[in-house]
Amino acid sequence: MGRDITGPGVRESRRLRTRHELLHYGLTLFEDQGYGGTTIGDIARRAGVSERTFFRYFASKEELVLQPLQELTELFLAEAERRPAHEPPLTALHEAGRRVMERAAEGPLETLLASLRLICAEPELRAAQLVRHAEGHQRLATILARRERTGPGDLRPGLLVGAYAMASILATQSWNRHSDGSLAALLRCTDDHLRQMPAALAGHWAG
Repeated sequence: MGRDITGPGVRESRRLRTRHELLHYGLTLFEDQGYGGTTIGDIARRAGVSERTFFRYFASKEELVLQPLQELTELFLAEAERRPAHEPPLTALHEAGRRVMERAAEGPLETLLASLRLICAEPELRAAQLVRHAEGHQRLATILARRERTGPGDLRPGLLVGAYAMASILATQSWNRHSDGSLAALLRCTDDHLRQMPAALAGHWAG
């Protein structure tokens, strides 16, 4: 039996390719035949790998769908921490989100948009997303508290993160229902919702 003489660069390239193919075929099958109607075996066969190989990359179908958003969340948290200190908290969140979404256009964009469409369509995935993002929300509130130098027990960072997260969810649902499904439309929907936040949170709405 010959030795495996492939170097670490080749192995990493293969690993990334397999992961991408599992994501691509998984999301495609979910959209074509339904999330509940697609098994892990279906995805593995379409990608030309075993179910055992699937589980090396993803613990479940749910994780496969949510993974692109988890990666986006990590980028967003890093960007939020880098925002200039002179920006008000809501502006910092808005700009961080916009920068990260614009950067997403440089990568496998359709994977991200397919993930968002599925989460909008499947209550099970929406619930799972909220649970998984709870830690990210806490980390984001900590970032805001640090940049604004708020004291222990100050509720404002957590309240703003909660309102921002809900605005983002509503924007994504509006994008899925009423737009052409493009990244540009998602950015517009998000901008529209975030612009309304100050007026929604303070003052009267009449007029």
